[in-house]
Amino acid sequence: MDDDKICVKAERCPIYSGILESKEVLIETYKSMYCENGKEGREQCKRYLVSQIEGSCPPYILPNSDLSVDTIIRLMEQSK
Repeated sequence: MDDDKICVKAERCPIYSGILESKEVLIETYKSMYCENGKEGREQCKRYLVSQIEGSCPPYILPNSDLSVDTIIRLMEQSK
């Protein structure tokens, strides 16, 4: 797979590195849809979008979170 297809944040992403232990099918689905799907995947990944704005994203946020980017950021600010 081309390096530009893989998200630059993949190395440090808890989803990519396997925080969802024992859910390999789910991890592989997230990787193919978001982490290894180039710009299209990154533009859909809530983790990537939040980290682009805030520099990081809470580990409990999934790539397909129902929460909006603004809501995630607001929750992050409230927990500081």
